[in-house]
Amino acid sequence: MAAPLSVEVEFGGGAELLFDGVKKHQVTLPGQEEPWDIRNLLVWIKKNLLKERPELFIQGDSVRPGILVLINDADWELL
Repeated sequence: MAAPLSVEVEFGGGAELLFDGVKKHQVTLPGQEEPWDIRNLLVWIKKNLLKERPELFIQGDSVRPGILVLINDADWELL
């Protein structure tokens, strides 16, 4: 099992309102058998951080169209 992973998650452009108005979250993801990926992270965020109206953030197993996801300032779809 992999060790827990510490990451900073930041929301802006109004998305922070779905997370009690908090822009930055320092979170520790639990260790798990498979490596963490964005899909697993989104499920974890939905279960643990999202406070209201999940339909405005999640659609299916990804973020809604129009939501820009950056990883280290790079668009995740380009990675």
